[in-house]
Amino acid sequence: MKIYPTSHLPGRKVLLNNDKEYLYFSGTDYLGMGHHDGFLTYLKEGISNYGTHFGSSRNNSLRLEVYEEAETALAKFSGAPAALTTSSGMWAGQLLMKELPQIIATDLQNKNSHTSNIHYHYAPRVHPALWGAEYVSANSDWEEWAKDTILAIQESGADCVHIICSDSVGSPFVEKFDFSIFKTLPFYREIYLIVDDSHGFGVLGQNGSGVFKELSSIQQVKLIVSSSLNKALGIPGGVILGNHNIIDSIRKSPFFAGASPAAPAYIYAFKKLLESNTYPVVHQKLLDNVRYISGNLAQTNLFVSIPNYPVFCSLNSKLFDFLEENGIMASCFSYPNPTDPPITRIVISAIHEKEDLDRLAEVCMKF
Repeated sequence: MKIYPTSHLPGRKVLLNNDKEYLYFSGTDYLGMGHHDGFLTYLKEGISNYGTHFGSSRNNSLRLEVYEEAETALAKFSGAPAALTTSSGMWAGQLLMKELPQIIATDLQNKNSHTSNIHYHYAPRVHPALWGAEYVSANSDWEEWAKDTILAIQESGADCVHIICSDSVGSPFVEKFDFSIFKTLPFYREIYLIVDDSHGFGVLGQNGSGVFKELSSIQQVKLIVSSSLNKALGIPGGVILGNHNIIDSIRKSPFFAGASPAAPAYIYAFKKLLESNTYPVVHQKLLDNVRYISGNLAQTNLFVSIPNYPVFCSLNSKLFDFLEENGIMASCFSYPNPTDPPITRIVISAIHEKEDLDRLAEVCMKF
């Protein structure tokens, strides 16, 4: 795989260290927050108020109120009862998976019940953030896996606890997952649905609020969502969304207390962005761009995509080289393992202009 070094933050375009400039259609900054003027203003205010980092535990005697304020705003935006921020999306997922057995034990104890039978059901290609010690990869397609999971739960003993783990949307190869299938799960069972929404938060849902509202309609499960905030939302941190009991339990964890929090300047900026309704505005710009180009890219028969989502994928590695030769930088690399087949990904951003999209369509049609 060829590497293209740069010392510049990509936006609509990217300047490489060899002084070649490309239109940039890659990365995960779906909303273009890295170049948002309001965000930069809020971040400067945050640095002025809080400095560059907070060298303390969130559970220390002295506490910065901005974290709780931002988490309250974030819970409201996502439709979740409660939210807890962490230093990264990867740690949000791993912290959650570490604490789940204790959360389950406490929940069962409160019900005067107990079990030693916890079964994990990992979706195909689920993000490593949700991998636990019990992780076993699934090689079927997502719908087949979901049907098998439902059957396994239906046939299991009533004393079993089931943990279903999945991404909200497929990545790096884009896939849409229909979670409504889990509405056929049996009631009155202990079932947790754990979803990594890193590639959906800020993009999917009303105003980019993510999948929590939609998935909360599945009454048979206890829903917990973890996510990176460092993709569409532009904040170097992570979050766990769930009911108050679950979030309170995780907050008391030594793994939470012993980890450094996200930088408070960014959390302040995040709070201001949520309170000013900035995200719905840029989310609409993203949708406008995706809808503008989707028809033209569909005509090429090159891509797999899903409606109103900014990622277009192809297994044709020659496409990446052709785009590069025509001044367009996409991405093509193996992920998450170096042995995985490389996928050419084209990513549309809210900051792309119509002329950028027209040029992309023109080059793809020429290919």
